[in-house]
Amino acid sequence: MKLLYLSGAPRVSTQLKADAGGARAHIMGVINGFKDLNWEVSEYIVGDRIMKNGSKTDFQKSLSKSYFKRLLADIIRITYGKYNNQLSFKKHQDIDCVYERLGAFQLMGMKFRQHGVPWILETNSVLYEEAKNDRKSIILADLCKKMEEKAYQSCDYLICVTDELKGMILNHFDIDPSKILVVPNGVDTNRFDPEKVIPIRKHEEFTVGFVGSVIAWCGVDILIKAVKILEKEMPIKVTIVGDGLAKQDWEEDCLQSGLGDTIKFVGRKPWDQVPAYIGGFDVCYSGQVATHSGKMYHSPLKIYEYLSMGKPVIAAKFQDAANMIHDGENGYCFESGNVNDLVEKLRASYQLFCEDKFDATQIRNRVVESHSWKSRIEYILKETKNLN
Repeated sequence: MKLLYLSGAPRVSTQLKADAGGARAHIMGVINGFKDLNWEVSEYIVGDRIMKNGSKTDFQKSLSKSYFKRLLADIIRITYGKYNNQLSFKKHQDIDCVYERLGAFQLMGMKFRQHGVPWILETNSVLYEEAKNDRKSIILADLCKKMEEKAYQSCDYLICVTDELKGMILNHFDIDPSKILVVPNGVDTNRFDPEKVIPIRKHEEFTVGFVGSVIAWCGVDILIKAVKILEKEMPIKVTIVGDGLAKQDWEEDCLQSGLGDTIKFVGRKPWDQVPAYIGGFDVCYSGQVATHSGKMYHSPLKIYEYLSMGKPVIAAKFQDAANMIHDGENGYCFESGNVNDLVEKLRASYQLFCEDKFDATQIRNRVVESHSWKSRIEYILKETKNLN
């Protein structure tokens, strides 16, 4: 069987130097999951094509500060999207199915569907709303919404990463709920394997670590406040790996509050070094807060990656975290945004760490058994057959 993987977002790439690391991991996970099941996979990923031409894909910082840059970027994405729709179809004729990661103003799978090729569409948000309010990267939100709805109505199957997101999609758009599949993120357990890395540590003391985009909804500011409370009580340190719109402000806050040596912002690191950095953490952090919509609908890749490295996780108690984390066994869940609750969970985690109560092998094995990308694709293929 032959699959074509499509992605039209210009800043999403599978290149090692790609800025959107979470998106890269998700794309590679899906592609490799199909390959593990003996599918022949071709790719048309716009971000890869841009990076081959020497252009940088991280537009977000500049876009968020300029109305005219965002408007121009919208026009370019729409125009370039039409070009890519035609070219992707021209270059890839002999395929059995297309799987598309939805991007703003993109309808890449539409032409394939019009010619009888099944179209599986994956969405990770109510795209027009997130792009307008959370990322502040688009101006033509009404047009983006219309194109997003057209994509949802036209595809054969729609993949949502959480039940919360499924509910939001149904509230925002008029689509058939029977075509929606809820498929959480998975993890590349071969890449995130503690036996394959030499840990990179930035502190000698007990270290809480975070890897990801340093933006408002990741909740790193909650961790900073909790560490300020605990710094004189225990030898706690923090390493933040990643970049984003909030990094500079939070880093300055740490310096002004005397936490410059306690909390290190090491910036974005190469994709192939991420497992080694996680290997250098003692406890990992995933502290998402609600987005502009008032909800948290994401399936955080980092939770699966942390656990695959055998690390306990302290996570905001949303759907994926509640399903994956069992208090005292592989970490703790805390109430999102609640500094005092996070302080208590950090205390408890430090105590178990000192007593060597976290079993790294057991933590990893649970993920390997049930949350690989291969298992996710097996589920999709099984359910799409049923829908057929």
